[in-house]
This record gives sequence, C-alpha cells and structure tokens, in this order.
Amino acid sequence: MTAAPMDVRQWVDTDEAGGENVVVPPGTYVKVAGHLRSFQNKKSLVAFKIMPLENMNEFTTHILEIVNAHMILRKNLMSASRVPQSFSSTGISDMGGYGGGGSLPVNGLTAYQSQVLNLIKSCHVPEGMSLQDLKLQLHGLSMSTIKQAVEFLSSEGHIYSTVDDDHYKSTDAE
Repeated sequence: MTAAPMDVRQWVDTDEAGGENVVVPPGTYVKVAGHLRSFQNKKSLVAFKIMPLENMNEFTTHILEIVNAHMILRKNLMSASRVPQSFSSTGISDMGGYGGGGSLPVNGLTAYQSQVLNLIKSCHVPEGMSLQDLKLQLHGLSMSTIKQAVEFLSSEGHIYSTVDDDHYKSTDAE
C-alpha cells in the first residue's frame, strides 16, 4: 500500500447505459481516478472510476515513481531557501491589515481566499508554499482563516497538497 486505508465513495448512475462500473472484491489491487477530500481531518476519496490492476508491474512502477518523486522533492527542499525571493515583491504583505470584504465573493472566492490563492500561484518552488509562509505573508489573517481558505481552495480544485499537508501548489502552475 502507498497510503493508509481511507474511505472511497463512488457514485454510480444506474440509469446510465454504459454499464462500465466493475465491482471488485475486497483485497483487490485497483487504480482509482477521483478527487481527494478532507473533512474534520479525515481524508476520503470520491472516485470517478475504479479499475482492477491487470498487471502487478503497474503497482511496482507506481512505487518506484513515488520513491523517485520523494527523493527529488527532498533534494529540492534542502537546496531551496525557506522563503523564496519572489515573495518579497508580491505586495500582498502590505495588504495584511485589509479588513472587511471577507465574505464578499469575487469570481466565486472571498477576498481572503483570493489573497491565499494569489500567493500560492506566485510560488515557484517545487514543493509549493507552506501554511507557515502564508501566515508570514498574510500577517493580518489568523491561521484558522488561512486554513479555511486553503481547505476551500483545495476542495474546489484550485490548489493541491505537495510534499505534506502543509505545502500547497496551484493547479494553474507551470
């Protein structure tokens, strides 16, 4: 296994004529395409498609890719500075005291969510931006508000976690 067991939900449309839904018995290795969610610190997966592995070489390849990605990220993490230079020119830190408007949506995002998303988009290091770096840049926001914004942006597909649950990168990043 590559992660701790988690709940997986697959919503099946019984009216759909395609009938591509395959029931797999417990203990079967599968490939899952879906959306990772986190609610009250419990992770779950909403599956779009579940397919049994046809060849165990796929599993071996997956494990090797994980080890390779971990080694590359660890190497880059050790060589990167704690706070990248590009953050100093964002101008966001001067807006930390911006009050009000926290609940007025703009393009579907509140002002706080937009600030968090813009900072994460400006991060060009491979491991992404940490919650602590967000707090340093958005000194007018509480960690609770930042975490709520990150949770929302993650669940909506704007950002994703990278090396751990405290580092995030924009899905729009090159």
